[in-house]
This record gives sequence, C-alpha cells and structure tokens, in this order.
Amino acid sequence: MPAPEYRTLTTQSPLFSHRILSLARWLTLLGTCTAPLLAQAESCPSGDNTDDQYILGEADGVASAMHWPTGLVWKRCSEGQTFENGQCTGTAQTKDWNTWAETDRLLPKSFNNQTKWGIGADFRQNLLESGGWRMAYKNELRKITEPCDTIAPKVNRIVFPDTPSSAIWSGSPRYNEYDFAFFVNPYHGYFSYYDRSYNYHVRLVRGGEPFDPLTTPPAQDAAPGSTASFPAFTLSTPTSPISTSLPDGQSWGGARISGDGNPEFQLNGTGDWVQQAIVKSGDQITVRLTAPVTVGANHTATFTLRSGRTTGTTDTSNEAYPGSEATAMQETSASFTVNVVPIAGVCGTAGGVATLAAPSANLCSAGTASAVDGSATAFTWTCLGQYGGADSGQCSAPRQYEVTPSAGANGTIAPASVQLVTAGQTASFAVTPEANYSPAISGTCPAGSWSGSSYTTGSIMASCTVTANFAARTAIALPLPAGPHSGETLDLTVTGSEWHIDAAQSLTAATLGATLPPKVTLPHGAVSLRLTNGTPGSNATVVLTYPEDLPAGTRYYKYGPTADNPTDHWYRYAGAVISGNTITLTLTDGGAGDSDLSVNGIIADPGGPAWITQDVAPIPTLPQWAMMLLAGIMGMLALSKVQRVRST
Repeated sequence: MPAPEYRTLTTQSPLFSHRILSLARWLTLLGTCTAPLLAQAESCPSGDNTDDQYILGEADGVASAMHWPTGLVWKRCSEGQTFENGQCTGTAQTKDWNTWAETDRLLPKSFNNQTKWGIGADFRQNLLESGGWRMAYKNELRKITEPCDTIAPKVNRIVFPDTPSSAIWSGSPRYNEYDFAFFVNPYHGYFSYYDRSYNYHVRLVRGGEPFDPLTTPPAQDAAPGSTASFPAFTLSTPTSPISTSLPDGQSWGGARISGDGNPEFQLNGTGDWVQQAIVKSGDQITVRLTAPVTVGANHTATFTLRSGRTTGTTDTSNEAYPGSEATAMQETSASFTVNVVPIAGVCGTAGGVATLAAPSANLCSAGTASAVDGSATAFTWTCLGQYGGADSGQCSAPRQYEVTPSAGANGTIAPASVQLVTAGQTASFAVTPEANYSPAISGTCPAGSWSGSSYTTGSIMASCTVTANFAARTAIALPLPAGPHSGETLDLTVTGSEWHIDAAQSLTAATLGATLPPKVTLPHGAVSLRLTNGTPGSNATVVLTYPEDLPAGTRYYKYGPTADNPTDHWYRYAGAVISGNTITLTLTDGGAGDSDLSVNGIIADPGGPAWITQDVAPIPTLPQWAMMLLAGIMGMLALSKVQRVRST
C-alpha cells in the first residue's frame, strides 16, 4: 500500500491549484531565509536519521553517506555543490524535471508510456540495477527527513550540511497527471507534485543489485591476546542481473563489524582498519580480531553487509499508479571466530639452511626459540611450545666454514675468492701453473687429491686455507715409444741444481732422422730433453728411470755435435752411469752432453740407452772323409779302453 501523501489536497480547479503553488513558493522562500538561523540546532534526535544511522565516506571519490536502515548510499551535497571540510560549498543547481531526468540521464528507470511525461520513447536505462547515481524517488527522499525535528531543513544537517530548504525533485512522475512530478520540500519534509517545467534541486542516491550472500569462514586458532587476520574475501554481485535485458550491474551499500575482540576490517588491503565503511561489489575485505587471553576461550564477531534494492516506477496498461516505488533493505552477514589454543613449537625456515654464523632469524614458525648451540657440524635449537603446547624437538642448520684460496707466483688458482663449504664437504679448485712450472698445494685444509689440474681438499671441519705454490719443473713422466715396455712410463728427474725442465719428449730413433751406427739399437727409443734456468757453464744431473733393469752392456748414445766433430752424429756418451733400471747423466752447459755447444744456460740432450751387437767367428766344416777318419779313431780308443777293463 502506498505511503500517505503529506500534502494539501488539491482538485483540478485552476484557482485552487494556483493557491497550492503559491503556498509552495512561500514556504520555499521562508525556508531559505530562516535556514541559516536554525542550522545549529540538533536536527534528528531519534529514529532512523540519527548520526549513528549513517556511515560517512566516499563513493567513486564523492563525499557520500550510507543510510544503514535503508541500505542506500547518498551524496552528501546537492548537485552543484562541493564537499570541503565538513561543508557543502557553492550554489546548488536547479533545473526542470525533464532536464534532470532525460538530458542529464538521472531518471532511475525507464517506464511504460513515459512519453506522456515528456520522456523520449527511445530513452532506456535502469540505474536501479547498474548502481549508478540517480534521482531519488519521493519515498526515498522522505525517508531521510523522518523523524527529524521541525527546524528546517528537515534532514540530518551533520550528514547533509548546507541543504537548501527549497524543493527537491524526485524521480517519481505523478500518476495520471502528465504535467506533474513529485518533489519533497525539506523545509517541512512534506511531499507534493508540481509542474515539470519548474526548476528545483536534486539529491542523488545509488544502490544497485543486492550483494551475494556472505560465507562464514572456519575459525582460526591463535595465541592468547594475539591478533588473528582471516583470509580476504571479495564482495560480489549475482552473475545474473535482476533484469535479463540489461547487463550485470554493481552493488553499493555499507558494512559494519561488531562483537568481541575489537573486530576491524580493511578495504582492498590498504588504508585504515575500521569498523564501518561504504562498500561496493568488487571490494576485498580483510577481517581481524584479537584473541582472548584465556586458553580454551574464543572471540566471535559479526560482519554485516547491507544494500538497498529499489523497485522502480510501474505503469500498467491503464496508466495507473506510477510513483509507488519502494526500497527494501538487503542484508547478509558472516561470523568470524578466533579460538585460543596451546601452540606447539614448530621449526622455522632457518632449519636445514647451511650457514656460516649461528642463525638468529626465522628460527621458529610457531613457539619461542631456545638459545642456539653450535657443534662442528651444525647449529641447533628448540622451538618451545606456548600455553601448554609441545616443544618442536631439535631444529638444526648445517654449519659452514670458510676455505680461503691463494696462489704464489708463476700460476693461478680458481676460484680465487673465499668459498663457503658445509661441514664434512670438500672444496675443489682449478690449479694452473705457468709453462715449465709444477704446482704443489700447502695450507691448513685437510690434504686432498689431484684429478688432472683440479685439486680437491679433504673433508672440511674448520675454516682453513689452500695455497697453490709453483716451482720450476724438475720431474716429468714420459711414455716409452718403443720396445717391450712401449706405452709404459719413463720417469725423468733433474736433481741437485737450479736447472729445470723446459721441454721433454720421448721418440723413436727414426724420428731423429739419422741412421744409427752399425750394431747399435735403441730398444726403448730416445729422449729429447731441454733444460733451462741453470748457471751458465754449470753441470746438470738428469736421472732416467725405466720400468725394468737395463741389460748388462747397455750404453748411452747421444745424437748431436761434439767439440771434435761439429756435425750431428751418433756417439757413445761417457758421462752416463747405468745401474739397474736407472741412467744418471751428467751434462755440462756448453760442454759434454750439451748439443748446442754454447755456454748459455741452456742444455739440449737427445739420446737414449743402446744395445751393442758383438761379432761371432763361424765353426769350420770338415770334409766327409775327415769325418769318417775321426769317427774311426774315436772307435779304436773306445775299444782299447774296454779291453783293459776286462784284463783286470
């Protein structure tokens, strides 16, 4: 049933209608003159328009007020005014009804036979579903004037400051009277209808579709007195609009939270934590509340969401009853509960992460960390339970140590920076000597092993150093190129002097490109050797070690020039001592054994162990008759010996 119209009854008499219109003008003028004097009085002392029935905030950046009893969101200022520092400044605009409704597109909803009220037949919109700003219907305007006091304007002047006391057009047309539409006059709060051509103010409102129902989340466990935050949830609008002829709209309304534990919520992950706010569909809500201080207790809060759903102008085929709009408040809520329970200790993310120093952060994800102890292999601690909760047991982080590498002259080590090594593990380094130098490792790290040019330490159990040293090369292993031990190793060493090996290789006699002397063979091939860094003119001692003893009679033959024969030739070298499987050579720079014959700190020595084949005289062959004579003589001697034996 439509709400009663608090107005003076009229007839179609032009005279009576004129009196009503004159009265309206007088009341409007009176309200305008007296409003400044009365603005300081308390405006709405009780009912649905007290201060606590509104949530103040912004909607799309505009100062707005959500009316909790109806669920609607209002602009705090009339159109044309700007909200600043709690006041509405500027001059409120006035326009005729059709300009507001169609030109400015603020008619709440298109309706049947709207052309009779001057609205174009093709004008179509539904701001009731879309949630856009719109003209308020007369019943919505009246709702924010009740039961405010008799002082004009009859609205909550804290919520709606500087409200003009003159008429406000509604979005409701006057049924069966096509030249008229309803207005509400805040001077006395009454409503009436007037010719659409007059210029009045408007106050815009929005609502949209109702929100989807909220869902209560599972209760959370928390420590006594701690703050528990629940997973964020998003306010949504039904995917199917109220009218299938229009696209999905938006919901506007307000939210409040109340209950135990000082409950609060936050919009969209930013800003202040509040207990009420203007909201819309798409907003993300995060709720938090404080747990009780007693184990076994709980705190519960209720989050309530409201919006206003307005049914628009209706117009039946007989054009009856437009202007009978109504708003139904829509509400949905969810409960949030936090329980106080014992907290068991749980190891944190620092557990299992190797570290050089004792960890101090992220020790426990729940509970309280004990002191951190350290052993040679790990740092350990315990996460102690709280409020009767169990301890975690031992948490641990493997211990690391610093391995500091360094390199002496004539070579490099890589990586060259300090390495962090987990206890019990090893560190590996690439050790690269310069030419003619050999590497050696020293330092405080446990001894390790070589694999090619890579050196790996022993197991690291303390910070230590690895030092790569590089000495002139005095030893080398060469493969034998020929003989019964071909492919096996020949060890070559320079001893007792500053000489070192610049180059060395094993090769066959044929490789030297010169024919060996008659009866001379090199069963193990030859060695080409170049020594440097010695004192010019000094001696160098070279030891060759073979896989087996050398045969008796082995000699050492060299190839090259000599002081008495400057052309390259093979010759037996007297400066070689052969014993067992070793040959010790004494070579003199620029002298015996040096093929370049120059005193220059360089010795060249191609040569190798040689076997000498001796001549054997042939046994002469006797003629056949001599052989027969010899056989006869031997037979007679044998017969004579037999006879002597018998006679005895």
